[in-house]
Amino acid sequence: MTRRDALVGLIGAAATPVFLYGATDSERERARQEGRPAEPVAIAGALRAQTVYAGFCIPLIEKNVTASYELLISLAIRDAGTFDAKTGTGGLNGSIRFELEKPENKKFADAVKQLELAKKEIDAKAAVPIGWADLIALAPFATARYQFLRDYCGVTPRYSPRWQYKAGDINMVGCDMDDMLKAPFGHSPEQIEATSWFRQSFAGVGPLTGQRVHMGRADVAGADSNPSNTYPLPGAAASEYKNWFKRMRLSLPALVNLAPYVDETCEATLRNDPECAMLFAEIDNKSYAPGYKEKPLIKALREMTLRGPAEFADHTRYVVVDAKTNEPLAAIPKINGKTMRNVKTLMDEYHDPFPVWIM
Repeated sequence: MTRRDALVGLIGAAATPVFLYGATDSERERARQEGRPAEPVAIAGALRAQTVYAGFCIPLIEKNVTASYELLISLAIRDAGTFDAKTGTGGLNGSIRFELEKPENKKFADAVKQLELAKKEIDAKAAVPIGWADLIALAPFATARYQFLRDYCGVTPRYSPRWQYKAGDINMVGCDMDDMLKAPFGHSPEQIEATSWFRQSFAGVGPLTGQRVHMGRADVAGADSNPSNTYPLPGAAASEYKNWFKRMRLSLPALVNLAPYVDETCEATLRNDPECAMLFAEIDNKSYAPGYKEKPLIKALREMTLRGPAEFADHTRYVVVDAKTNEPLAAIPKINGKTMRNVKTLMDEYHDPFPVWIM
C-alpha cells in the first residue's frame, strides 16, 4: 500500500478505524526480525506517530548540523532532482551520499558528514534508526525554522527593524531570541507577543504543524545509475532548468522559488528568461515582510521532496505498537518519564537540546 492509498484511507478514519493489514504468524516473525510493527495499525495513528518521531529527530539534527539551511535545501534538491515522472525512478532516496565525488556535489561533503553525526545520535536514542533519505528531507526544514527566527529578531539584516517585531518600541524592547526560546517562551508581555507574531508570520512552514515532512522513504544502496535521471549542471540554459521541472511534474513557480538553491547560476539564468522574470518580480515585491518569501519556498521544497520515493513510503516505519493498547507510537524513548503520544505532548515536554514550539 502506498502513502497515497493511505491518505485516501484517512477520509473514513474518523468514523471507522482503517487498518494496514492483519498480520499472520509469519508476518509477525518477519516484522519482529526487521524491527517494525506487525499487528494491525490504524493508518492515521501510524502517520501521527511518524510525525512525533520526526519531531524527536529535529532538535538532534540542529544540535549536530552547522551547515546553513541554504546548503541543506540545495542538498535535498540535488537528491530529489533525479526524479523522472514518466518512469517513476529517481527522487529523494539518499543516493547523493554516494555521489559526492561529482564536481557539482563536492560542496555537500561536510554537510553529509554532519548529518552522519546527527544520524548516529538519533539511531543511538531511537528504537528505529532514521533513514538517509528521510534525514536529508527533514534537515532543511529543521534548520530553516531557527534561521527564520534569527532573521525575524534582527540577528541578520534580512528585515528592517519595523518588520522584526510588532510589540512595543523596537528600539527600546526588541526581540530577545534567547528569551523567546526558553519556557515559557517570553518572560514579559512584549516577548510573549513577539513569539506570537513570529508564529503568525511563519505559520505553515513548520515540518510538524505546517508543511509536514513525510517519512518512511526507502534508501538506496548506491549511486543513481539510471542515465535518464539527470539534472541541469551549473551554466545550463533556462530551457534546461524548465524542462527539468517539467520532467518531475513540478510547476514553474516552484522552480522560481527554489532557483537560488539549485546551483550558482540557476537564479541569474532564469531571471533573464521572460517567462520567469514576472514570477521573480512578484517574489521581489513581496519579500520585504516576514514569511512572504519563506512560505512559498518551503512549500516548493516540500512538493519536490514528495516526488518518487515519498509516494511509496512505508508509513509503519519508525512506529512501534503498544503491547497493551495496540496503539501506534513513535519509536522514541520516553521524555521526562512520559510516552510521547502526539505532537502536543512532544512540544510540552521536549526542551533538550532545543525546544520544538516553532514547529
